[in-house]
Amino acid sequence: MFKSKMSKIAAIAALFMVAGLFVWFIVLPFVSLAGYPPSDCMQVWYLPSPDYVDEEFNVSAVEAILDDMAANGTCINETVLAEYIPLGGVVVNETFAEYFSLIGDRKKGASPPFFPALSQYCGYANYSRTGSDDRYLAGEWYFDDSEEFSRAEKKLYRYIEEHGRVSTVELNISKGSRYTPKNFDATKYECETTSGYFLVYKNTFGHEGDYFIVYYGVVGPVDLLNQTPFLKVLIADRYPTGSGIVGDLTS
Repeated sequence: MFKSKMSKIAAIAALFMVAGLFVWFIVLPFVSLAGYPPSDCMQVWYLPSPDYVDEEFNVSAVEAILDDMAANGTCINETVLAEYIPLGGVVVNETFAEYFSLIGDRKKGASPPFFPALSQYCGYANYSRTGSDDRYLAGEWYFDDSEEFSRAEKKLYRYIEEHGRVSTVELNISKGSRYTPKNFDATKYECETTSGYFLVYKNTFGHEGDYFIVYYGVVGPVDLLNQTPFLKVLIADRYPTGSGIVGDLTS
């Protein structure tokens, strides 16, 4: 018996971490070898979110579910897990990435506001930051075709050049990420409606064929220099762990 609600939550969180390691080191490599997850599973892949577990969390049951999903070629990510595993009760880290909380749900299949439609596989999410009234936006577009990605990249670059100030900068997230590389180029964007950074992720699953454009920014007129430390923490929360390419937009 648990002596307190807090000790119960701590034990559940520990079990969730064990299951997470199982997914990361056992299941996801299998899925990557078998082939890419379906494109519609990629829409919110790099949008940060809190972790949830049920109060009756059972690691053995979770592992059995994951085995079935892998055997059937099911896309495995936190969105799909939520559909198969009852997540009724406990938020493990409601405030995540040190400062941030998710406002509402991540919007799948919806183009990020302030920017043009680039792909049918897209999504965005809004965030708040502890101790601040500032609002943040993370957006994502996914492509499984290199030519479609290239056209969309150029279309987006033209759009942001017309609507704001654009430059290439080097970011370092070594304080917020366990992974390498820690330095990479990003496209800096500043305007009155939102300011932030665009990144391009290519081949993040170990072989050629996946392309992401992601945006992490602040909503409204802000001093981007002052906001950059917080945005780097948000970027690091979902930074790719594979051997792919990370870089800026190509004009």
